[in-house]
Amino acid sequence: LTIRPPFPLCHMAAGLAKTFESAPSDVPPVSTKIIGSLPSWLRGTLLRNGPGRFEVGPTAYRHWFDGQAMLHSFNIEEQKVTYSARFLQTNQYEATMKAGRIVTSEFGTPVPPDPCQNIFQRFFSHFNRRPNDNTNISLFRVNGKWIATGEVPLMWQFDPSTLDVVKQHSMAKASGLYMIVNTAHPFDAGNGEVYNFGTSAGRRPQYNLLRSRLVPAADEPTLQSDVLCSIPTRSTVSYYHSFARTANYVILPEMPLKYSLFHAGTMELRGQSFADCLYWQKDVPTRLHVIDLNTNKQLTTKYHTDPFFTFHHVNAYEDMENKQIIMDAFCYPNAQIVRDFYLLHLRGGNDRKDAKSFLPQGSFRRFYIPLQEDSAATSNEVPYKDIFDCGGELPGINWKYSGRKYQYAYGLCQKQSAFGGLVKLDVERKESKQWIAGEGLYASEPIFVSSPGGQHEDDGVILSAVVSSNPDLKSCFLAVLDAASFTLVAEAEIPCHLAPALHGRFSKAKTT
Repeated sequence: LTIRPPFPLCHMAAGLAKTFESAPSDVPPVSTKIIGSLPSWLRGTLLRNGPGRFEVGPTAYRHWFDGQAMLHSFNIEEQKVTYSARFLQTNQYEATMKAGRIVTSEFGTPVPPDPCQNIFQRFFSHFNRRPNDNTNISLFRVNGKWIATGEVPLMWQFDPSTLDVVKQHSMAKASGLYMIVNTAHPFDAGNGEVYNFGTSAGRRPQYNLLRSRLVPAADEPTLQSDVLCSIPTRSTVSYYHSFARTANYVILPEMPLKYSLFHAGTMELRGQSFADCLYWQKDVPTRLHVIDLNTNKQLTTKYHTDPFFTFHHVNAYEDMENKQIIMDAFCYPNAQIVRDFYLLHLRGGNDRKDAKSFLPQGSFRRFYIPLQEDSAATSNEVPYKDIFDCGGELPGINWKYSGRKYQYAYGLCQKQSAFGGLVKLDVERKESKQWIAGEGLYASEPIFVSSPGGQHEDDGVILSAVVSSNPDLKSCFLAVLDAASFTLVAEAEIPCHLAPALHGRFSKAKTT
């Protein structure tokens, strides 16, 4: 399977063409209309990051993951929600808007030829690549500072109040490695440190576990990273988007979605994108690399399992009674889902209800990784079970239970319609509940916010930004669901178009 734009078009949901329109401009703070009642304790800010603009002048991005980064803010006070949004003022954004066209290659979009250059100038321009800092996927907080990130080793610190950029950080500079990619989901340890994986180039590329923190500098603090462990690649470099962590271990899946390093090094000369350099090795098992955080060394046991693809891990924890690690993820049998996120595909269909025909259905898969007492180098096949066949994606949990045994997970539910609702999974009882947004409405990543003094894991609310394909009938809104009953308790209607962002975090208001 080569990851290329799909032809002919597969059908997607009605209204998604409207949903995946570009945001026309920044949105200054605007008040929303509250329907229902917000919990009195719910105060803080939901920050979201994702692609916001898909066209620049006569040029257009091809893939959902390519659009220019846009930050969204939902500031929640007592019975009041204020929404604002701003394009992240990256170097890529500034150069692109100044040129009036796309000037850097993206995940699924090659750089279009500069109409002002002749053939020789175009050829030599490929050897002077502009670094891509379009951090349009996720965000995290370290030492109270907010940072927007993606899969490129450049990140942007921003002000959560104004959404202005503050400072650029480089994972390559912070670690001292020639970093080419990193995961889009660093793990916040809660102590001012974050963990992440990055792939470094060299005679033999390596996957590097990094521990990063902000250290004092002349202006703003700067990112500094320690390389805790380096794992040589098996043959060529694998694609990864996230990893799992328990209290004492991290787990990185080396999946059979591979980069062709030769094609990656020459892609711009050939008019290709990063995604064109990916290919699926259907008969190659997935390796699971397990690193002990107490020693910062990889376990000598070699773990492998059937081929699978995942964007997002749900959670992982240590089951010491059975001497194993439990790792949960939304999994697919192959990487078709990457291909199906091309915009030509997302905007091309008309049948909302025929979800299975156009979108691969992710399953909630639980892996059982044995922890060997004998440290001798052995090989272990990791068993797994598909616990839920829910078409789930973009998972969330109560983060107090991250790395611990837990009961509830939440996600985007695509079993009946693409992006059509949310699902709550009870991983102990093997039960689920669904919330359907409604006709022409498309939900997004569920964010769990715990209630003060909550006694149960699901005491709190779920926040999800809902995009409307027909604003004349229904506005876009922020949905607030009671997490326990999984029912809608309030909506905050937004008087403007809401771009389909990817990931977010909630920051609770400080109490006096």
